Amino acid sequence: MSLTVAVHQPDLLPYSGVFYKLAKADLFDLRIYHQFLYTGYQRRVRMRDKWANVPTIKCPVDTSIREVKLVDPVASPQALAATIVGRYSGAPYFRTRGRELIDKINSIHTEYLWQFNLELLIYVRDLLGIRTPICVGPDSSGHKSTGIVDVLQVYGATTYLSGTGAKVYMGDCAEYTAAGIDVVWSPHKAVTGDSIVEVLLHYRDPLKIVLLAEGEG
Repeated sequence: MSLTVAVHQPDLLPYSGVFYKLAKADLFDLRIYHQFLYTGYQRRVRMRDKWANVPTIKCPVDTSIREVKLVDPVASPQALAATIVGRYSGAPYFRTRGRELIDKINSIHTEYLWQFNLELLIYVRDLLGIRTPICVGPDSSGHKSTGIVDVLQVYGATTYLSGTGAKVYMGDCAEYTAAGIDVVWSPHKAVTGDSIVEVLLHYRDPLKIVLLAEGEG
């Protein structure tokens, strides 16, 4: 029996390519054990070509994503919501999807960044009509490809759906081949590198935009 698994860190309202992987995989694994990078995408994302963020408490460089906390469980989401209102209030679908998104953001009260991002990931998944389950799998002692292979084997994956950015460290995919796992590169064609918010609030059919692949559209 075949099983396609995609893996990603719990990023803040990420770009459409992450949701492409979510839509095409049988299972989506969330990596909360990786090292948190303050300049990464867990606490910030591009919106209207400028950074938007949810305020987090500064932490040591060796902190894992699962340990990072919001500055305030109420004020931090409100700050992100205010940014979205300021940048997208004039967008075509702000009065419908936008207001619903703002309500969702303000309803999440958790001290942990990864839980906040997971709630939003699930919300957007459901809004798009994607049904792929999202799992928080086991920690892995390996790094990069080795660690991912370990997790894929726990699930019994036969195929790994990866973003093309991973080619930098995956090389010839020898670890995957040795484990009997096929690697498939995402063919997603992004209309914007900004947050999925851009797609939700500017397109009548956001799922169609998410599912765009190279050679289509």
